[in-house]
Amino acid sequence: MTFAPEQFALVREHACRTETEALRRALARSFGDPAELPQGVTPRVLFEMGRLNKVGLFLAPRPADLPADWSAMAPQLETMRLQTAARNGHSLRTSLEVARLMQEAGIAHVQFKGPLQQIALYGGPCWKPTGDVDLLVAEADLATAAAALRAAGYVAQEAELADWWTRHLGEQHFRRPEGGPVVDLHHRLQQPGAPRPRHTADFLTRATDMSYAGQTVPMVSGPDRCLVAAIGVVKAFVAQEPCAGHLCDLRASLDRLSPDEARALPGIAAAQGLSETLALASHGVDALFEGLSPRPYAQGPNPLGALPAPDLRRMLVAPWQPDLDWPRRSRILWALSGRHPLRFARETLAAKSSEAHRLWLKGLIRSGLIARREGKAA
Repeated sequence: MTFAPEQFALVREHACRTETEALRRALARSFGDPAELPQGVTPRVLFEMGRLNKVGLFLAPRPADLPADWSAMAPQLETMRLQTAARNGHSLRTSLEVARLMQEAGIAHVQFKGPLQQIALYGGPCWKPTGDVDLLVAEADLATAAAALRAAGYVAQEAELADWWTRHLGEQHFRRPEGGPVVDLHHRLQQPGAPRPRHTADFLTRATDMSYAGQTVPMVSGPDRCLVAAIGVVKAFVAQEPCAGHLCDLRASLDRLSPDEARALPGIAAAQGLSETLALASHGVDALFEGLSPRPYAQGPNPLGALPAPDLRRMLVAPWQPDLDWPRRSRILWALSGRHPLRFARETLAAKSSEAHRLWLKGLIRSGLIARREGKAA
C-alpha cells in the first residue's frame, strides 16, 4: 500500500506519543503479553494510528476489551470489523479459486499473506483488511499462469504500466471487470531500494500445504513466511510508511516456527541474501514490543548499528513525525546489502532503473502517447 501525504493529516496534528505507547501495549496484549493500557489517549488519533498500521482490530479483539476512555472509537472499530469480514471473505474465496485454477493448469505455485495466513498466524481470517491475493509462480510459468487467470475472467490491471510491474517488481495485477480482490501474480519477490531474494524458486520448493474448506492451498513455509514479513517491514521502512501490521506478522511467524525451522531460518535468510533484511525487521519487532514481550526476537545484529529502539519504533509505527532523524536511503541499502560494494551497486542500479522507467511511462501517459487501459499483460 502506498500512502498519500493527506492520509497522515489527522495524526500529524498530534504528537502521538501516548497513542504510540497505547498502540504497542494493545498489540502486546493481543499476543498474550501482560501490559497495562495507558490513560489519556485521544481515541480518534489512536484509531487512526491503528488503521494506518493495519492493526486497528488488534486494539480490541472484542468490544468488551476497550477501556472506558477508549470507548469513543467503538463504533469505528465495529464498522471496520464488518468491512474487514466482508472484504476478507471475498479475498478468501478468491484465494481458493486461484489455487484451484493453478492446480488445474498444473502450475507449481504458492500463496502468501492474505486471510489464509491470518488463519495460520492469528486463528481467524479477519484480523487485518486485505483486498489482494498474492500468488507466486516460477518465471517460466508466468505466461501460463496469466493465461489461466484470463481464461477465468480476470483482466490485467494498469496494462500501460505492465512492463514496469513485471520487469522491475516481478508482478502483475489481475482483477475481474466487475471488481473484487486483486490477484497479484508474482514471479519474483522484490522491492527496488531493498535487496531482492536470490532464489525465488526456493519459496516454491519449500511450500507447505494448508487445508481449508475441503481444499488444499500451497502456502509459503514457516521460515519463508518470516522472510516475506521482513521484506514488508523493510519496504515500509525505506518508504517511511507505518508497518505495525508487518511487525506483528513477523513476530507471529517467528513464534510459530518449530525448533528445526528456527534453527534453519538464519541459513535460509543467508542463502537468499536477506540476513540483514531479517535482522533489521526483527530488531523492529523488539523495538515495538520493548519491555513487553517475554523474549527477544532479534536475528543477528542491527545492520544500521546503534539505532535507539524508541527511534526505530517511531520510524516504523509513526513515520510521519517531523522530528525523526531518518538514515539516508543509500545508507539503508548499503547496510542491507551487507556492505558489499558490488551488491550495493547492483541494487542501487536496479532501484534507479526502476524509478526512471516508471517516470518515463508516467510521462508518456500524461502526454497521451500511452492510453490508460486494461488489457493483456504477462
